[in-house]
Amino acid sequence: GSLALGCVIGGTFFKMNSQDDQAVYAPRSIHNGGLRGIAGYAEYMRMLKADPSTGEIDVDLVQQTRNTIISRSKLTNKKASLGLNWNQAGPDNVGGRTRAVLVDKDNSNIVYAGSVAGGLFVSTDGTLSWTPVASMQGTAGENLAISCITQTDNGRIFFGTGSSFDGLFGFNGDGGSQFIGNGVYEYVPSTGSVISVVTNSTALPNNDEGSTWTATNAIAHKGNRLYLGTRTGMVWADATGTNDVNGNPTYPTSYAGWTNPIEDLSQLNNLEELTCQDIDIASDGSMVVCFGPGIRPNVNGDPTSYYAKLYTSLDDSFGSFSDREMTNAARLGVAIAPSNPNVYYVIQSDNSGNGFMIDIQITLDKGLSWDTIIPDGSPCIDPFVQNDCTGGQGKYDMAIAVDPNDWGRLIVGGVQLYEFNYNLGSDPIGGSWVKTASLNDGLGGQGLYVHADKHTIFWGANGTVYIGHDGGISKSIDNGVSWQARNYGYNVTTFFDATMAANGFIVGGAQDNGTQLQTFGAFGSQTPLGTVEILTGDGFDVAFSSFGSGIVYATSQYGNLNRSTPGGAMAPFYDNNLSGLVSAGNEKFHTVIENWENRYDTTSIDSINVIIDSTGFTNAPGDTIFPGDTIFAGEIINYTSLTNAIDLTYAVPFDYITDTIKDTIRIIDPLQNRFVVRMSDGCYLTKDAARLNAIQNKWFKISDESRVENFEFSPDGNHLFLGTDNGKVFRISGLSSLNRDNTQAEWDAGLSKLQIGGGLGSGSVVGLAIDPNDANNLIVTAGGYTASAHVYRCTNALTAFNTVGTFEEIQGVGGTALPFMPVYDAEIDYTDNDKVIIGTEWGVWTTDNAFSALTGAAVEWTDASGNGMTHVPVFAVEQQHLPSWMSTNSGYIYLGTHGRGFYYASDLSVVSVEEEGSDLTSKEKSRFVSNLNIS
Repeated sequence: GSLALGCVIGGTFFKMNSQDDQAVYAPRSIHNGGLRGIAGYAEYMRMLKADPSTGEIDVDLVQQTRNTIISRSKLTNKKASLGLNWNQAGPDNVGGRTRAVLVDKDNSNIVYAGSVAGGLFVSTDGTLSWTPVASMQGTAGENLAISCITQTDNGRIFFGTGSSFDGLFGFNGDGGSQFIGNGVYEYVPSTGSVISVVTNSTALPNNDEGSTWTATNAIAHKGNRLYLGTRTGMVWADATGTNDVNGNPTYPTSYAGWTNPIEDLSQLNNLEELTCQDIDIASDGSMVVCFGPGIRPNVNGDPTSYYAKLYTSLDDSFGSFSDREMTNAARLGVAIAPSNPNVYYVIQSDNSGNGFMIDIQITLDKGLSWDTIIPDGSPCIDPFVQNDCTGGQGKYDMAIAVDPNDWGRLIVGGVQLYEFNYNLGSDPIGGSWVKTASLNDGLGGQGLYVHADKHTIFWGANGTVYIGHDGGISKSIDNGVSWQARNYGYNVTTFFDATMAANGFIVGGAQDNGTQLQTFGAFGSQTPLGTVEILTGDGFDVAFSSFGSGIVYATSQYGNLNRSTPGGAMAPFYDNNLSGLVSAGNEKFHTVIENWENRYDTTSIDSINVIIDSTGFTNAPGDTIFPGDTIFAGEIINYTSLTNAIDLTYAVPFDYITDTIKDTIRIIDPLQNRFVVRMSDGCYLTKDAARLNAIQNKWFKISDESRVENFEFSPDGNHLFLGTDNGKVFRISGLSSLNRDNTQAEWDAGLSKLQIGGGLGSGSVVGLAIDPNDANNLIVTAGGYTASAHVYRCTNALTAFNTVGTFEEIQGVGGTALPFMPVYDAEIDYTDNDKVIIGTEWGVWTTDNAFSALTGAAVEWTDASGNGMTHVPVFAVEQQHLPSWMSTNSGYIYLGTHGRGFYYASDLSVVSVEEEGSDLTSKEKSRFVSNLNIS
């Protein structure tokens, strides 16, 4: 005989408390394999930001958005504000892409660093710690894309924004972030303020690809004169003010009358040729300026060729510059020896791929004659390649500096770090080259690791060297013999995704910094907000499971997927088919996943057989049930889930006499998990992602759609919504009726698949949010700088069956409208579906009438980036939906930003009534049924 019983009344839930498990994460020793999908990163960022109709970023619309935000900051709208206050949650030990480092000329303990998306930071203790510049936070339309820094003789600090090496225009820097600059600014240390020096006009149109201030690649000074390397050439200007009577700079002081001293730019043929790439000025005032790349189109069957130009001058007067064409070069970098103004070095990368080194040359006579130090074709002496000499990317990362005390000693960085010593050879070609830093933690000895992708080097006269790279800042105090990471507080990490565990742990996938796990010191981090890297590569989508002691899911570029328990080692869990797809190399750069789970799933079709035979069933120590025994109403049956043998209990609802020979009691297994991933040929789902004890992980193909950029499960796990990169939304239903015992054919027949939206935002659907209490309510967000809507609502997501009229624009109108900008993610509040939080290219925005507004035009949006954070791109918005009796952070909002790490806000936190001794709320009752019988 057998008896089928209902669902469990009491499960086992283990919050992942740090004191419960003192294991230490052991990240892989290889922190950086060199090239990490540079081309893939550029393609992905362009998909997120570009107008799909043109494939380009509308830089004029970028500036309009900035102007709108500045004007909106002067207004207040209490009605639409959710009152969110943001707390920085790290990582405080991991940096991000850094193109600018400067040591104060009067105090070597003061160091400035600028990231490509996180703004300006200052250290006053020699980089033992960093602090963000406060005036670059709030609601002032900040420009956080810093590309270069200099300090004039009177002590003033200037920085440029936007870099053509970050992929702004598709040619230079194909691995770029697509962040648009807006000119040059001054930082005033005495007041902490940031002052505009020169920016685009506020009149429209005011910005395009040819605009001078979309990219400032270089900045330099001679005396108090300022030199800028811009998109349209090099210009200089003198300050209109001077120092005060005490010799201190006076503010505000303007620069005006910008002069372009290189006269033959009018003869150049295209926009690229106008781009100034680098500037260096010698101690005697002579200078070197780099331009490029120039393009010679295909003529009479000859292939298109590229070149760059090197300009030298003994001063900066008009007509004094001599030019030298550098054949086949796409990018140049220069360095003048501080101790010998006659010695210049130039490094060249070509246009193949992302740039292999052509050569490095030296002149001992200010450019009258040149010798090649490292010729083209040298056996893998190339700072721009990986350890296996492949994957050059010199158009993206290039850094060069000369020892201030030895004009013959040179450091060159890209992916690798090399040192050249002229004095060890009889002539330049006979000099000595050596790779001085390792890309692997475990190679070459202690203190030799420097993160890949070096962008800038600052070499001080006291033997201190700083390198800015994709991992933040490295410092050497022995002229480059050994290195230490110096990122404490330099939180400019660029996350693609982030989420949280039930105990407040945070995990995020970061560009070029892998998957970072924030455990608040529980698993290896040594700083208060430190993270540990649990998976290398370009980190992408992440997820947590709260089953048992917890499981973390991590991905990296091109389809790689891993999981582990706290303190464990990451391991893949694909089947042979999906592993083969990844190995074939056809997966997209962005790896897309989504996890759904429920430990009280009353719709579960999985069951556990409790067998009572002649040997008896040991229900508990001292409690064995034999055939013929009576199990009385209210007695507890102890059994284990299919998921990791987690202990479960069931209270028998009525007296039951077991069969006298053999009996089977079938009890529901309420612990249910569904996990989905996008692959090159469609979408696959497994119910085994949380079953670490599964002998084989079974995956089922649930859709042929391969353009998915976002998944979202309905709260009950029966429906899955898919957003694609061509503006479509699909719904797959029927997931609760199938399990791992079904065949692929049964899955194909059992699922309903419909497109319910299309043409949304004329761009990519990159964000989906389901109402936690009613899956009919759906928010959709779209990427791309376009003048169309980027946020939509749907109130019939479960029943919609066509693409007409399903989604309504909720961009708003007038002074409370959302600016036209990419919107990357959204979250509907756990307790009030009118409250919606979105992550945008310009920070966090919120509304409190998302669904109650009678029309989409009546939805009001408020800039919520001013309380504790800045207008950094926000790629991930997540809320903890577990009740407070199952989590320590119920209702908390978490952000994964692309430039400032993690944030959280506790203002929408939820305290369950159960904790106060009362009955469960109706919401909890809908998730937790205490007596459901199946007969």
